[in-house]
Amino acid sequence: MRTFVISDIHGCNEAFRRALKKVNLKKTDKLILLGDLIDRGFDSKGVLDTVLLLIENNFNVVCLMGNHEQMLLKSIDDNLIKINWLKNGGKETLSSFLTTSIEKIPLKYIDFIKSFKNYYIQDDFIFVHAGLNMTIENPFDDIENILWLRDQDKYYDKNWLGNRIIIHGHNPTPKEKIINDILMKKDIICIDNGCFANKSDFGNICVLEIEKWNLELIKVFNESN
Repeated sequence: MRTFVISDIHGCNEAFRRALKKVNLKKTDKLILLGDLIDRGFDSKGVLDTVLLLIENNFNVVCLMGNHEQMLLKSIDDNLIKINWLKNGGKETLSSFLTTSIEKIPLKYIDFIKSFKNYYIQDDFIFVHAGLNMTIENPFDDIENILWLRDQDKYYDKNWLGNRIIIHGHNPTPKEKIINDILMKKDIICIDNGCFANKSDFGNICVLEIEKWNLELIKVFNESN
């Protein structure tokens, strides 16, 4: 079995589908998505449809909650959060559903997002969206930091982590740093290359195969854009 990890697709469905084709995803593989499937890009519905299609066809897919999925869910009942969500890519998500009202997103998509896990553990790998607060008794209880953490160094504890490796997204990271961290097999690796950012060292969807430490970079924008 191969295990592929992708983070922060942010509505870039065409590039996401190219990424799956590039690695020739099979039903014997496992695909772990580290959250933020939605917002910013113009086809969040398409991303969710692609994932649902994989699951319906018996592909092994693990979906983790990202802060953008959390914002969407909380926006259903909280207008203040909704205002912030709309400013941070929510408008694009609603547009992909051909609506301006969160209440008109079909319930099957809301229920699907509610089913996302907060973290996932496989062998010596810990998968989360943003990071872990290792300074408390049970870091997996701190959902806020799992979804929103920006400064992992502040909450790092090598004694707690041991020989395990955390793979996360959430923090757009230059391509060269991602490549270097993977080559060095660092104990905390971010694979968010800011796919929605049309910049020279950003703008890729990263696909990491953890068994071989192989990284594929799928450019979202054409080089000429």
